Amino acid sequence: MISGSCLCGSVKYESDQLVGPIVFCHCYFCRKSSSSAFSSNSTVERKTLKIIEGEDNIHIYESSPGKLRYFCSNCHTQLFHVKEGLDTVTIKLGTVDTITQDISQIEKFHINCESDRELTDYENLPKYDLTKI
Repeated sequence: MISGSCLCGSVKYESDQLVGPIVFCHCYFCRKSSSSAFSSNSTVERKTLKIIEGEDNIHIYESSPGKLRYFCSNCHTQLFHVKEGLDTVTIKLGTVDTITQDISQIEKFHINCESDRELTDYENLPKYDLTKI
């Protein structure tokens, strides 16, 4: 089971499990829509995604033909997007609150890295445990 919500907590969703790989997308649209260097995503089956709270607070933006981005109208958190003709929904992993699925065996990779700029060159940077600083 996966459950997630927006930043302000007014929109909440659930789904059964991730069915796709975990993808870190660096394309222009993902960088802009997430206000970050890349967007962390995975897919769930469309038929299993349920909005359990705040459906009236969801706004939809068509960022490109056939691609709809769903976000909270209050805090503007992008929750997921759908592409016309697909049976899956791409959820934004930053919105996941709990997941009971073992994701250790799910494939993980970066895409559209050619869109990176000098500001997003992070591959060789040190990683710190903030609890020890």
